[in-house]
This record gives sequence, C-alpha cells and structure tokens, in this order.
Amino acid sequence: MAKIAIFGTGAWGTALANILMENGHSVAMWGIDPKEINDLNHQLNSKYYGNKKTISKPVIASSNIDEILNTKPTFILIAVPSVHIVHTLKLFVNKLTYKCYFINVSKGLDPQTNDIWSKTIKKIVGNKLKGLVTLIGPSFAIEVFNKQPTMINSVSSSLPLARMVSLLFNNSHFRCIEIKDEVGAEIIGALKNVMAIAMGVAYELHTSINTRAAMLAQATKEISKLVTVYGGQPTTITQFCGIGDIYLTCTDEKSRNFSFGRSIAKVGVKKALIINNKTIEGYLATQIIHKTIASKKINSPVFDEIYQVLFGSKDPNNFVKNIMKRIIE
Repeated sequence: MAKIAIFGTGAWGTALANILMENGHSVAMWGIDPKEINDLNHQLNSKYYGNKKTISKPVIASSNIDEILNTKPTFILIAVPSVHIVHTLKLFVNKLTYKCYFINVSKGLDPQTNDIWSKTIKKIVGNKLKGLVTLIGPSFAIEVFNKQPTMINSVSSSLPLARMVSLLFNNSHFRCIEIKDEVGAEIIGALKNVMAIAMGVAYELHTSINTRAAMLAQATKEISKLVTVYGGQPTTITQFCGIGDIYLTCTDEKSRNFSFGRSIAKVGVKKALIINNKTIEGYLATQIIHKTIASKKINSPVFDEIYQVLFGSKDPNNFVKNIMKRIIE
C-alpha cells in the first residue's frame, strides 16, 4: 500500500483518488473548497458527481496543509488548475521535510516561462523532488470515475519511475503506458487544447464530416510539426497522449475547450468567455504558442487563425475557408 497526497479536490483529483483507493492505497486530499472537502470526507463529491459515492471508504480531505503532510505521503499528485500550480507547490514545499515523488496531471504551459510544467515543477520543488511523472492522455474525469475503460501515458525521463507510478493506478479499467518523451507529451497536452477551440468553431459552423475530418487532420499535422520545434519526438503523436488526446479533446462536448469554441461560433469571444466560467486552458495557451509560431516563422494556418479570432477580433464565420486558402503543404 502506498501513501498518496492529492493537491486538488476537483473532478480529476477525485476520479484518480477513487482509482488509487480501489487499488488499496491510502489517499489524503488537500483543497480550498469547504463543501468539496466535507463531501469527500463522506464519500462524495456532489459538485461533479452528484450523489454517486466513491468506493466504500472515504478519503482524508482537508484544507490544512500540515494535516495532509502528517500522513507522510510517498507520492504527491498535482491536480489543481494549471494557473494555481506555482502557488500551491510553494505552499507545500516550504513545509515538506523529506523527498517525495511528484505526479503531475495538470496540462498547459507555464505562462511565466512559456515552457512545459514539468520544468517549472522540478525547479520549485528542488531538492525535495525524488522524481517526477506526468500522467497524460484521453481521459475525461467523469468517465474515469464511472470506470469506463481508459488508457493514458505515464511520462518520465526515467522509465522505471514511470513504471512504478503506472503500477499505482493500473487495474481492470484504467491503464498507464510508460513513455520517456516529457517535452513531446506535454507540448501536445497544451497544443491540443488550443486546437480544441479551433475544432469547436469548425464543428459549429460545418456539419460536413468531410470538413471536420480535414480540419482534424490539419490540426494534428500542425501539432506534430510544433512538437519537433519544441524538441519533442515526432512519434509521440501516435501515443495515447497524442492522437488519442487530440481526438478526445477536439471532438466531444465534455471538452471545455471544444465547447468554448462552439460558443465562439454562436455568440462571439467576449460572450463565450462569460458563458464558460471555468478555466479554458487553450485560451491561455494560444498567446504563448503564437509567439513561437511568429518568432520561428512557422506556417500554421489553424493556430494562426484561431489566434486572430481570439485576440485579433477576426470574424470566425469564415474560419475554415481562411484556413483552406493558407494550406500549402
């Protein structure tokens, strides 16, 4: 039995806690929402899962950092929204008295460094870090919670470490496959959220399967190109964290970024931002990616057009036609 502390009491943190407890591990969860904490201590998370209970035993949930660290976790899992990663880590690291393994499930890019989160996490945790693994792949929290068969990647520069973390989670309905390409996996994790907004716009404006399939193919091609620009491996696009996550995020209403894109096509960017009051990771990442595309003069029609829609006040109604005019390779 392993001891795991989870930072974040949201949908994804709760779903992963459920798997870990199902596998016989001890789980403590830290959060800031009193209702979520109270629910979790009574085998619920009603905000995300209604009255459906977690497995038979409740987690230890608290907003008290000392109480969580007193459980002496061997693994610390980061499941807070990416905008809160730095603040949350600094709260805990200052009180951590020994080395831990860290597991990150938050996606996107650090807006302060424009780089992948694993680099930021390693820098903040410093000599308290025993090792870092990122879990990433096609996995809506609600489906994981409901035990739908799910396969993702466990990513680390150390495959033995990635394997050790995989074994914490692997069971009959959830499976982690180890890969080493941290840069490629995390860059795809950020880029696919941007593409999901673009695909949402395209899906709302066009019911043609021809159009949608072509847009998905073009989006995947542009992501693959940018993975190599950032220093990732081109073959990572074929992994669960690659085409699997791209397909999931770019075609389904459960994706916040995809739904946000559809809202843009209906009511425009400003109103869509008001309607979608949750964190839209792709919106935050678009500006970061655009800087790279512009500085390196990369031909990337979908990325460029969605940037112009989001931040250049460009009318989305001709979104696909504008992209078609610009595809040259």
